[in-house]
Amino acid sequence: MALKKEITAKIRDLLRQNPQGLNITAIVHNININRNTAGRYLENLMVSGQVEMRQFGMAKIYRLAQRVPLSAMLSISSELIMLLDRSMRVIYANDPLLQFCGTARKDLYGKNIEYTPFVTVFDDAFDSLKKQIRAGISGKEWYGELSLQRKGVVFACRITPVVFEEGQRGVSVLLENITERKQAERTIQESERQFRLLAENSLDMIHRHTPDDVCIYISPASKTILGYDPDELIGRPVSEVLHPDDAHIVPEYKSRLNRKNHTAKISCRARHRDGHYVWLESVLQAIFDDKTGEFVEIYGVTRDITEQKKADIALHESEDRYRSLVEISPDPVILHRNGKIVYMNPVAFRLIGASPSDAVIGKNILDFIHPDFRNVVKKNINKDLQGDRTPPTELTMVRIDGTPVVVEGRGVRTIIDGKPAVQVAIRDITGRKKAEQALRQSEARFRSYFDMPLHGIAITSPEKGWLQVNDRICSILGYTRDEIVRLTWEEMTHPDDLAADSEQFNRLLCGEIEQYTLDKRFIRKDGRVIWTSIAVGCVRKPDGTVDYIVGLMEDITGRKRAEQAMRESEATARALINAPTDSILLLDAQGVILDLNETAALRFGKRRGELIGVLADSVIPTDIARARRSMISQVYDTRSPVRFEDERNGVWYDTVAYPVIDEAGEVKKVAVIARDITNRMRTEEALRQSEGKLHAMLQSITDPMTMMDENLTIIWANDTAKRYFGADIVGRKCYEAFHQRQNPCEPSPCLTLKAFGDGKMHRHETTVIDREGTTRFFDCTANVALRDEHGRPTAVLEISRDCTDLKRAKEALHKGTGDVRHTDAPGIRTKKAPSLN
Repeated sequence: MALKKEITAKIRDLLRQNPQGLNITAIVHNININRNTAGRYLENLMVSGQVEMRQFGMAKIYRLAQRVPLSAMLSISSELIMLLDRSMRVIYANDPLLQFCGTARKDLYGKNIEYTPFVTVFDDAFDSLKKQIRAGISGKEWYGELSLQRKGVVFACRITPVVFEEGQRGVSVLLENITERKQAERTIQESERQFRLLAENSLDMIHRHTPDDVCIYISPASKTILGYDPDELIGRPVSEVLHPDDAHIVPEYKSRLNRKNHTAKISCRARHRDGHYVWLESVLQAIFDDKTGEFVEIYGVTRDITEQKKADIALHESEDRYRSLVEISPDPVILHRNGKIVYMNPVAFRLIGASPSDAVIGKNILDFIHPDFRNVVKKNINKDLQGDRTPPTELTMVRIDGTPVVVEGRGVRTIIDGKPAVQVAIRDITGRKKAEQALRQSEARFRSYFDMPLHGIAITSPEKGWLQVNDRICSILGYTRDEIVRLTWEEMTHPDDLAADSEQFNRLLCGEIEQYTLDKRFIRKDGRVIWTSIAVGCVRKPDGTVDYIVGLMEDITGRKRAEQAMRESEATARALINAPTDSILLLDAQGVILDLNETAALRFGKRRGELIGVLADSVIPTDIARARRSMISQVYDTRSPVRFEDERNGVWYDTVAYPVIDEAGEVKKVAVIARDITNRMRTEEALRQSEGKLHAMLQSITDPMTMMDENLTIIWANDTAKRYFGADIVGRKCYEAFHQRQNPCEPSPCLTLKAFGDGKMHRHETTVIDREGTTRFFDCTANVALRDEHGRPTAVLEISRDCTDLKRAKEALHKGTGDVRHTDAPGIRTKKAPSLN
């Protein structure tokens, strides 16, 4: 039997006139319908929530439900809510939805959704929304995400079948704006990506340890430095690889840790995987919990300083030998500063016919130069002080007794007591020896780099074909040298990558480009396909034709697989993300639950019917109940909404309590809306921790680090860079901040521009003048640190390793004379170069 609206209205009016309630007999008597008919109408009204029934003994009393209309509750929700009937006509839309669509109720209500502004507002997502609404009308609930590309907004959408007061079917559509959460997730991913980029590409070993010194992370550089794969060290105590004599260093360091003094630099020996020991220098930083102050973790950046240690030892030995050599040298050696003699070896004293007691030290060097040669000597001294290389000069010196003596002399710049001076060797052939040694050193460096296991290197000639390949390229491709030289580059290239490689190679030969980099696949001898990153450049003859071609190859198969696995993992994570809906409760002045939605009941772990009429304080922890009672009281006192956040059983809620005011202006009830913000809180915490990790790790690195935008403006610099180049380095152009000295015949390469151009990592050595005017040598690496949403580089991170001391120590060692700044010869006071720390 169809229910008539007129009879339903009469029953509601009758119960409204009798708020204490009526039994079915009284209702039948006043409406003039039979009991069965009245029962069906009352049952429909109870199902729709308009009428409630209470039983007193055998009697059933019906009265109008004491509740807030659905529209009143929906209107205060922060979600975008809409109700549609079975014909897809809009019958309700709350204020947030109207504001988002920029329309009025009169333009929506009663219209089919396909003829409303929804079509243009939701654009490409509208067809999907319409499809799910039709499914909801047929009884199928749906929850998912809708992305509005043009507006840059992402919604979590829930479509639920509903039954209206007259028994008609329809759907409710709830839209929650989750754009900020998505952006926060992307920010975390980018922060983690930067950390991984720096850790995975750093030449130094980056590691993390528990307070008990158990390793929980170590970067791939452990393979290069210690010979261990990261998996072999994770989970093991640090003490297992330390030299027994150095095991005390870590406990001593930890005993001094506190929140004010949480960093230290230590040097110790560690056992390499093959059994020998290497010297390591580590910058360690203790991490304390922001809330509890508890010591929770240790971050470290470690580098191999074995060569530096060897060089220092060799340099000291060389200095000792040099001091002995100067004293017993058959050739005269003279040191002068500001034109005054500060040291002469015994042979020099004999050369000018003087003795140490003749007070020669302190006299002007020109006093012992024949007047005809003083101008030449002055010019040579100026060149020597500027660092220019002067040739051996034949000149006449004057002895103490006035006797002339013809000598061949040559001067070099040095440092004595921190001031520039000139060391003069008379009748010296050191120049030829230095040239021979420099040649051997250059050849040794080339051989060392060519045989370096990190990269495959091949040298070819357009006319002669293969000239040379190293062991690493044979290892990557699986061929022997003899097998490779019998093949062509094209025969080993994967067919799908041949066209791209050939195009770049032809451009190189034609002179359009000087070098190129490319990720491409090769087919190994065993038939397996591998991914490589190749860099190809050429050396040209004077006529511009290509003399020979150099190719560098790196096996990146593992990285490619890791990138693919990461993309699949991220896609899976996005598919599983779901956002909770809000809990809605209606409370009276005593805190009794008058009504609530299914989400709230689910969070309390009970059915909705079990919670209506129950004191809200009885279903939540006492401390939370006390705080919420205070907030509810504030709503009654101020007649204004109150918003607060709290945590219950590990779940965080953003709660808003709204007053429900009657016609007299009094607060009769309070509507409480609680949103689960646990994911947001965890996201914010994860972001803080991730940024803390990155900041701690960046500041613990002892190398100067700068980040530059595409205009070569420095947008960030770590403390080490500021100590080297000045505290005002940020905001300046790199070429203003760094005074580079280059060979005038070779233009200075800009690593940052290269990294912006091809998105790859670049490395080279350069000479830079720091803020104190000291010339320093750096080993620089540049790589993309930030990209925009289209993958284009927006910032490049440049890491510069100061190798000045090592370079100068090796040069002094190879020269066989050392640096006078370190000498302890009689009459000379030593002083090291000023420190930047």
